[in-house]
Amino acid sequence: MSNKQLAGLNQASLKKRNDAIARTKKAIAILIKREQKITIRSVSREAQVSVSYIYKHPELAYKIQCLREQQKYDLVAHNQTTKKIDQQAELWRIEKAALKQENAELKAIIEQEKVRGNNTKELKSANLQLATENLRLKQELKYTLKSLQEAREFILEQRKLE
Repeated sequence: MSNKQLAGLNQASLKKRNDAIARTKKAIAILIKREQKITIRSVSREAQVSVSYIYKHPELAYKIQCLREQQKYDLVAHNQTTKKIDQQAELWRIEKAALKQENAELKAIIEQEKVRGNNTKELKSANLQLATENLRLKQELKYTLKSLQEAREFILEQRKLE
């Protein structure tokens, strides 16, 4: 083979290699975008390259392994976040139930106070009538005591005259 043919083959090989690497990187980006599991097998399927091809390029295999570990970590973090959200939601449900109960109790108290408010108006009216009657009776008592005093004095004067 001539140098020219070898150069052409090398160039074609290099182009094929670069194309496969570009497809592999694009496949990784697509899997990330779709939020699919990233493994060497899933990347090779998406990029239409063999699994052995990826292993022949350690930088690709390493990148895929790192992304796979990152996904595991993200899944754990997501699960923890989900668990915290669920716990917070449960606390809010409990708090909501307690607030509903408190609301019902306050409504009952308000109703009692409304009934009492009507009774209070009636009691105030009765109290005013009683206060008026009390004043009248005090005046009557004062008049009666004054009359009694005058009667005593009169009786005492009559005894002195006897």
